[in-house]
Amino acid sequence: MDAGYKTYTISSFKEYQEIILEIPLDQFTLYRGQSLDKALLPKIARYDVLDVDKVEREMLEDFQRRSIHLIDYQPGNSWDWLALAQHHGMATRLLDWSENPLIAMWFSMAPKTEARHADYSVVWGFNVPEEDIVASTEDMDPFKERMTKVFKPNHITKRISAQFGWFTIHKANAEKKFVPFEKNAEYSERLFKIKISSECFGECKKRLHNFGINSASMYPDIDGLAKHVEWLFLQQNSGHF
Repeated sequence: MDAGYKTYTISSFKEYQEIILEIPLDQFTLYRGQSLDKALLPKIARYDVLDVDKVEREMLEDFQRRSIHLIDYQPGNSWDWLALAQHHGMATRLLDWSENPLIAMWFSMAPKTEARHADYSVVWGFNVPEEDIVASTEDMDPFKERMTKVFKPNHITKRISAQFGWFTIHKANAEKKFVPFEKNAEYSERLFKIKISSECFGECKKRLHNFGINSASMYPDIDGLAKHVEWLFLQQNSGHF
């Protein structure tokens, strides 16, 4: 037990399944896969910014202004714009999660060519309190919200839909700093962490492929298809997972 949350260590796909199957069916759980065992912080928290609220709002306004001719769907409010910017790689206060534990497992196992921990990857589980869920249709300003919330986005991109995407939206404290989610006293006891041994990555990726979880399904575009075909013919039996 670490800081209020339980940690598991597994070395097979079956062991992962057994943990997930123990979760009560009436408990709404979100999952996040990470190739590195690092703090649960949004990307914007990596930057030393004096007034993060001001800078992020200005970033989003600039993103909106410049992206109009690049997208087919025009988001209706700041929540959807944040989700769109997040999914295209911009630093925001959002942290990605999925309803699907198999999807989270797949994202945790980055290829050897990408930076990851040498020994294991991590999947976080989060027992979501219903009262903390906000929808993009709610009349709230995400930059004025003073509490960490769970954001249910509109499916404004194919990737959000394919990945069963949700987000946690993180507040900055009085010092304009973000508190790691696992150190937030309100949420730490609702978390659990699964460490997945790198020795079983090959088996797990093949099992996940059998369940329809692969690059082509997670990234439903030509780039995702290209990555999947490469894995099928070159990587899955060569140790690159």
